[in-house]
Amino acid sequence: MFYPELEKKLQASKLAVNRATRETIIEQCKAYLGILAEYRSRLYELEVPGIGKQSVSTLTEDALERKAIREAIETTTHERNRTQVLLLSFTTVSGYEAVEVLNERKYQGHEDWEVKAIGVGFGGGDNTDLMTMREAVDLASLLRRDDYLAQNASDTR
Repeated sequence: MFYPELEKKLQASKLAVNRATRETIIEQCKAYLGILAEYRSRLYELEVPGIGKQSVSTLTEDALERKAIREAIETTTHERNRTQVLLLSFTTVSGYEAVEVLNERKYQGHEDWEVKAIGVGFGGGDNTDLMTMREAVDLASLLRRDDYLAQNASDTR
């Protein structure tokens, strides 16, 4: 462990993401990304003694320490990238992606949702059945969060 207190915060934040609800998952992901960034930055700042006239055992210890730091950076980078993609999947939904989500879920019993000039609706529906683009995008984001949480719950069982 390089930074025990920061690593505890990191674990607690990851646990908070895993236990989040559909209402809190976005904020938990953002908080986790902040702690990951701080930890990664601190790992880069670690000073590994330079190689000079040192004994073979010291050189071996330095190489092992550098390897451990590199692995920690790679793990943190992977986790950051995974969490960023997850967060983006919740927060950057286009109208067309919203329609795709609604169709996959057969939302309200329809699998023929489409983007229309004045909103999102299903085939054969009249204008009273339309959602605004913002409503459709928000709903798709919520459905994606529900899907993720359901998948995450089944993965942790």
